[in-house]
Amino acid sequence: MTALCDIDAAVVADLAGKLGATPYTELDAFLESDIDIVAIASPIPNHAEQSIAALNAGKHVLCEVTACETVDEARGVVAAANAAPGIFMLAENCNYYDEIEVVKQFADAGRFGQIYYGEGDYVHDLEGLWYDTGGNRTWRGAGHMGVYGTHGLGPLLYITGDRVATVRAIGVAQEVVRPDLPFPTMHLVEITTVSGAVFRTRVDIMSPRPLESTTFFLIQGQNGSYESARGLGDCAKFWLRDEHGVSSNNHASAWRPLRDEYERIIPERANAVAVTGGHGTAEFWMLRDFFSAVRDGLPSPIDQHRGFDISLPCILAVESARRGGEMIDVPDTRSW
Repeated sequence: MTALCDIDAAVVADLAGKLGATPYTELDAFLESDIDIVAIASPIPNHAEQSIAALNAGKHVLCEVTACETVDEARGVVAAANAAPGIFMLAENCNYYDEIEVVKQFADAGRFGQIYYGEGDYVHDLEGLWYDTGGNRTWRGAGHMGVYGTHGLGPLLYITGDRVATVRAIGVAQEVVRPDLPFPTMHLVEITTVSGAVFRTRVDIMSPRPLESTTFFLIQGQNGSYESARGLGDCAKFWLRDEHGVSSNNHASAWRPLRDEYERIIPERANAVAVTGGHGTAEFWMLRDFFSAVRDGLPSPIDQHRGFDISLPCILAVESARRGGEMIDVPDTRSW
């Protein structure tokens, strides 16, 4: 890491000093420096503008979720990424959970049969991040987190290889929990996919609850099911018809712990270094894939099209809720 950019001069100077990097407070000067990659971890309202600037400067871009806030911004990022010499990757780390990779391999092998339903929730009480120390609303407290549904949707699309066709959403009024904040307490989203599957996702950064588990996933297919942990000692679990038998009134087939399959299906992930990355081992594997793509000239693992397959439904879900639950078609950026 050779350069850091932040609008807070004291903070960026302090961290840059610890890392032996050059601090910048102006984006243009930062992009003119001798760097190859720009990792964008700024507030969501800045993502599109900064991604476009970095791509136009010839840099590879790893952009935090969500990629932008509007369809017009999405068009700008896609156009820049299509024309850029570098690659764009959406940093959706939840796609890289070990359990998601195991379920993905089950799905690819056809063990679930046709997957026709899924759930993906991001429920994370962020009360401590709504206001800064001066009592001013942060970007989260100003309402920019409604589009933050990629943590719930991303793994569902990765597992199924599907794309969202339509979204419809409703919001719970903010007065229920915090009348001082100008956005819904939560969004509940109904999704149909191109293949005809139905997903339900929930985006909620306000409901007071324990932080033991902030994401939840469910996959239901013709021949198998998967559910992630809910908390309180629960574990990720699965059932497959071809291996575990069928439940009926006279026979109760049991859930099986998904972790029992890790050694067999993803033995390469038994890596002690991987836990240093954060979010379990997800950050490590995500960065490994990104750096491999940059070094070896490989396609981006979550490029501008797949990145907006994840981001656009979340953006349009917020718009649907504003319109009282109107169903909205989700465009395919490959046709832009």
